[in-house]
Amino acid sequence: MTVSANGGPQTATAAIEVAGVSQTYPGVRALTDVSLALHPGEVVGLVGHNGAGKSTLTRILAGVERPAEGRLLVGGEEQSFHGPQDAIEAGISVVPQALGIVPTLSARENIVLGVPLQHRLGGLSRKSAIDRDELDARVTAVAGQLGIAGELRRAGRDCSPSVQRLVMIARALLRRPSVMLLDEPTAALHPEEAERMFGAVEALRAEGMALVFISHRLDEVLRISSRVVVLRQGRVVAECAPDTLTKSSLAELVAGRELHAAPAAAAGAAGAHSTEVILRCEGLAVAAGVQNVSLEVARGEVVGIAGLDGAGCGTVLRAIAGLVRPAAGSIVLNGTAIKPTRRAAIEAGVAFLPDDRVHNGIVPDMTVAATVTLGGDREFRLRRWLPVLRIRREARTVDSLLDTLDLHPRGAARRPVKFLSGGNQQKALMARALNQGADVYLFDQPTEGVDVGARQELHRHILQLAQEGGAVLVSSSEPEELVALCTRVLVMHDGRITRRLTGAQITETAIVHASLVGAA
Repeated sequence: MTVSANGGPQTATAAIEVAGVSQTYPGVRALTDVSLALHPGEVVGLVGHNGAGKSTLTRILAGVERPAEGRLLVGGEEQSFHGPQDAIEAGISVVPQALGIVPTLSARENIVLGVPLQHRLGGLSRKSAIDRDELDARVTAVAGQLGIAGELRRAGRDCSPSVQRLVMIARALLRRPSVMLLDEPTAALHPEEAERMFGAVEALRAEGMALVFISHRLDEVLRISSRVVVLRQGRVVAECAPDTLTKSSLAELVAGRELHAAPAAAAGAAGAHSTEVILRCEGLAVAAGVQNVSLEVARGEVVGIAGLDGAGCGTVLRAIAGLVRPAAGSIVLNGTAIKPTRRAAIEAGVAFLPDDRVHNGIVPDMTVAATVTLGGDREFRLRRWLPVLRIRREARTVDSLLDTLDLHPRGAARRPVKFLSGGNQQKALMARALNQGADVYLFDQPTEGVDVGARQELHRHILQLAQEGGAVLVSSSEPEELVALCTRVLVMHDGRITRRLTGAQITETAIVHASLVGAA
């Protein structure tokens, strides 16, 4: 028996259900005896620690994998999916965390991408194939439903993150599914963009669709869900009505332990830091919309950069890291101006953790060890000029870093990084930054898509880097994160720094307001 939105028993036939499902990979038990039913007209919030089994369960529901044990039922009838197309034919659509947007195609072309058309001159067609007239009608309908009708001719690269996410949902809706799985749908979205997403989810629920909402943003899960299901170490450990939970109690269910607030020194980071300026930018301008940005970061300080999508926060970090060339201005490290190249930045002691780890951070088939030492493997070479590594020495260093970051599963150093959960991939990138032993650390969306426990761990390491004398610059779309970490927050609007917040001025409200309106 499951619990309905009002807390009573749910008796209707489930839209989709797994019963006693288990899944095992070489050396890893990913799921153990998981049972879960999803009913029409409800949103099930699925939460759990990175590596808890959320991705594995999603792949089984989507037909990407078959379970080692257990049953899968759709509309009360047992199914055996042999691939994603089987799941689509059964009415199940997935909107993954990684956006599958082709930048050069229009929003409309992205929506219809992969939708099979009926053959007008005969021949075989898939069960889900539709003709062009019906396709046009469906595109118009779903675009209007999601509020993106005016975006259809815009190129994918020119759409905002929220519109790109809605384009992905529209693509799924074309097939008129009865079940939709949303994996981190608000990742990297700003609050006003997330509101648009919530409206779309609520409208779909009201029309009778069954939805799975996977997110590490626990306040969003509590807000949007009819039920909340918690996975831990591959098992369902709780299934609750959201009004019986608080954000703190849910966080403790996810972590499996009592979580404590960050130490006082972390609220506003280390209040006492050196006056020695390690990083200074003067009049920085980038063709991609950054104008006249000047900032300083002292030794032992964590400085935040906030702003709406397109404000230029990430561009500033990439310019300092040598990944985009400034049109004007200077970058000074330890009193010396450096060339705007990646090699010069690395040699000057700059470590960079990029946003969007899938596209910018990892090489999927590379091992975790190689991911951690990428760009910083000289100390492991037989000769500095010879790219032959001392494997055991590298392994000892990497294993130590992974243990420090509590990366799961243990002994993952020789596994391809693509087999790690998203949060553990993020930890591997953090390990790469730690391995560089830099003077300046640039973190762009450092906790994107990670659970509450991993977030605390990553925050602790960021603060520790500052306490050990590093200069840290953090860009985040989450004001709460900046409040927890930073001594100062620089707010950008339309490519410029328009507010500089310090001390008691650093609040979520102040950051959001300044991001929206620019200068006071």
